[in-house]
Amino acid sequence: MEVKKERSNNICTLYVDGVLDYSTMEPFVEKVRSIEEGIEKVIVDFTDLEFIDSTGIGAIINLVHEANTKQFEVELCGIIDEIKDLFETIGVFQIMEALQEESD
Repeated sequence: MEVKKERSNNICTLYVDGVLDYSTMEPFVEKVRSIEEGIEKVIVDFTDLEFIDSTGIGAIINLVHEANTKQFEVELCGIIDEIKDLFETIGVFQIMEALQEESD
């Protein structure tokens, strides 16, 4: 699992490649922790994500909570249909929406 981080102005993009699960989530968590002050938006690009388990989903939800605390927006992109369905079933998008409304 590899996570690349790029910053362009006030936008930070995290590119997730491989499997995001219990045994591989530390690089993702480290990149989230390293998000600098002044970031207004974090884009998580899942184009190369092959698999995610409940621990990986928990890391995504923690990112959303971090965004609420530090007041930046989170956008998830490049999600394959199977993972998108999983996120919808678990309620990841609803959590993101609720926290966004809370911070507005």
